Amino acid sequence: MKAKILFTALTLSAFFPSPAQNGVATVVATQNGQKVYDFNATAAEELRVRDGLPNFFAKLEAGGPVRIAYLGGSITAANGWRPKTLAWFKEHFPKAEVIEINAAISGTGSDYGACRIAGDVLAQHPDLVFMEHRVNGGGGFEAKSVEGVVRQIWKNNPRTDICLIYTINQPMLKDLQAGKTPRFGAIMENIANVYGLPSIDLGVEIARREQAGSLIFKASEPVPGKLVFSADGTHPGDAGHDVYCEVIARSMLTMKPAGPVRDHRLPVPMESRCWETAGLLAITNARLSAGWTVVNPEKDAVYRDNFGRTHAMLRGGVKCDHAGETITVKWNGTTIGFSDIPQGGEMEVECVMDNKPPVVIKRPQTELRGKFARFFYLPEQAPGDHTAVLRVKNLPAGMSFYAGQVLVVGKVMR
Repeated sequence: MKAKILFTALTLSAFFPSPAQNGVATVVATQNGQKVYDFNATAAEELRVRDGLPNFFAKLEAGGPVRIAYLGGSITAANGWRPKTLAWFKEHFPKAEVIEINAAISGTGSDYGACRIAGDVLAQHPDLVFMEHRVNGGGGFEAKSVEGVVRQIWKNNPRTDICLIYTINQPMLKDLQAGKTPRFGAIMENIANVYGLPSIDLGVEIARREQAGSLIFKASEPVPGKLVFSADGTHPGDAGHDVYCEVIARSMLTMKPAGPVRDHRLPVPMESRCWETAGLLAITNARLSAGWTVVNPEKDAVYRDNFGRTHAMLRGGVKCDHAGETITVKWNGTTIGFSDIPQGGEMEVECVMDNKPPVVIKRPQTELRGKFARFFYLPEQAPGDHTAVLRVKNLPAGMSFYAGQVLVVGKVMR
């Protein structure tokens, strides 16, 4: 299949790619020495090599330590495609010391990824970063955050390779069976075209098997003669993760010969406000009113209710026991967010930006059982100096408001 011109949207209801297909694309331009490809971003294909992973494979062949970072959500955090592919790399490249960087946090997408990548990934010097974000999305900042992740990686080390990994949930199934990539996938494919990033769509094989009748996408019990992909329509079982690993393995073998070792060069940003300056601010470094106390992560019952996710997201924190307490952050940039632990049904905060009228944000507990850490953003601002004041507006009796890391796009002002 000949790929269409970049950013062209076509309906391809008859097109359905076969496994390991890599549609032919041309290079339509270069920006600062970086090739720009013209793959049709709306068409689903299992593999698009683009510039490949030349630096990563060179290090694997040379031997010595090679670090693979897995950046994603719960599908990546699971005991599934991440450890399975890590084992595959170790088996097929025995000269290398393959080292895992597990940077997966349940319920997080590219927006939280852009804020935490410096500490969770780049500080550990990865040679390859797998980015798995299509299912969890980007918090309304999809293109800005994905491009921000890419630019942060290459600003840190232009020889780090990046591979986009697209997983699937049930709402994506019909689109993929019609040959279309789901919406966020198309956004990521446009970025991949400009930055030369390889992409692997794991959903294409799952959709093909479901359409052929050999796979059941969602079932709570085994089905004789069928591969049951998931119990909940999103998170694969072990057999589903095996399929994911198979697709990645064959894609890696296809990409292995591609390209000389090279520095990745940054083109002009596609998004003028992309999140290349995103980061995290420890809540104890914000300006807190007097009623906050530091949480003890080892003993606090609410903090420990879903400890793995909560600690990964809040990384310690503070809490208050009555309404009216405030958190103040001054920064130069565009966007700010807060992480917390919603509880009950009536918890609310209000946020004042630059002395404008307050914005009230409800923070109800959405799970029937358990208290899960979450995060939210204030409306994006024009670039510049800003002051955000979060005030606990309504706190149900007997509950505390928990606050953790502050998500900042820009630079914090002391």
